[in-house]
Amino acid sequence: MLFTSFMTLLVFSTFSNSITINRMGMICLIYSTILLTTSFDFNACIPGFTITNNWFVITNNNMLMLFMILFVTMLMLLYSTSTTKYDLKSPYLFLMMLGNIMGLTLLPLVNDLMVLYMVMELQSYTLYLLTGLHNRSYNASRASTLYFLMGGIASTIILLSSYYIYGLTGSTNLSDMNMYNELVTNNINNNYYNVNDYFNMLIMALLFKMGLAPLHRWSMGVYNYAPTYMTAYMSMVAKLSIMMFMFNNIQLFNNYVLMMFFYISLVMGSYKPLFQMNMKNMLAYSGMLNFGYMLLTLMTSDNMMYLYLMQYSMTHVLLFLMMLAAGQYVNNPVSVWSPLMYMQQLKLPNLSLAMCMVLALFSLMGMPPLPGFYGKYYMLMSTLYDNYMFETCFLIMCSVMGTYY
Repeated sequence: MLFTSFMTLLVFSTFSNSITINRMGMICLIYSTILLTTSFDFNACIPGFTITNNWFVITNNNMLMLFMILFVTMLMLLYSTSTTKYDLKSPYLFLMMLGNIMGLTLLPLVNDLMVLYMVMELQSYTLYLLTGLHNRSYNASRASTLYFLMGGIASTIILLSSYYIYGLTGSTNLSDMNMYNELVTNNINNNYYNVNDYFNMLIMALLFKMGLAPLHRWSMGVYNYAPTYMTAYMSMVAKLSIMMFMFNNIQLFNNYVLMMFFYISLVMGSYKPLFQMNMKNMLAYSGMLNFGYMLLTLMTSDNMMYLYLMQYSMTHVLLFLMMLAAGQYVNNPVSVWSPLMYMQQLKLPNLSLAMCMVLALFSLMGMPPLPGFYGKYYMLMSTLYDNYMFETCFLIMCSVMGTYY
């Protein structure tokens, strides 16, 4: 259905205005979500099953994540269907986003390293194009070029690790990798090669694409230079699908690598924003901090990650939508692509808008009785149950520092 919508909008984008195209795309996306909801039987995939020659695997967890990705994407795309003061609409905006959504929805289902690379490139190339879509902006072109170069490095590492894994095991299927790891673990005569180092390369490339510390400097530049609407989109949805892929295949990855990224991301995400006045950079570091939280639930394979991911996605979308709406009241914008960027510009004559932004910030801090509190509470309880005492205390300390800024 998404592919049919993509081809339809490809035709209509040549002779229709951007608002009409965006509204048609939103209708197609809503219909695809309803079709998925009504035609899918969750009881049929309790053990899980594979499709298309073992390339994709479908489970209850995967389908739950697909619904969440589609819902968050629809919330973000609502802004593109309305007329605003700074009209940045393009007839190719929704077209590129539909291509990106196809990659987003396929990535959590991937069960093969070669398919992982192709789906990752489908997702990444559309994001490169979306970042530089408004090419009249020097900063947007700069962000797109930087994103392309850094994404290319990460994709090369993914392909290189897949090459070595295939050379040692003779397979690229992730289900076969699980069986191979069991053989290596139970092997007495050392007849099998250990591929853990190459899976460490793979997970570092995925975390590089997510922009987690210490591989994060490029992402701050991209988020800062890109138009605010593109920053809101790329800083959330791409990380969702990658996080879900890692959660589904966590048994293949080394927890020590995740632990290293967990500690560094928490330190950088809580310390660096104390010296920032740029709102986009502050929200980007906040995203790094929150996805650092999720790395802990990823290591414990706890389903509380779904709850935290859901509430954080809603809060993130609301914050950026409030930031975009507040930009309509700025008399001296930084640019038409990012009218509101600095804290001193934040003047909200609209009381309802100010209240929504305050509630979103309180939820991000984890203040009760807002959703952010329950997400953090259940996540901390699950990590304490798994005996991650020091990590939980460190997380609370960094969360307090994050609350300050």
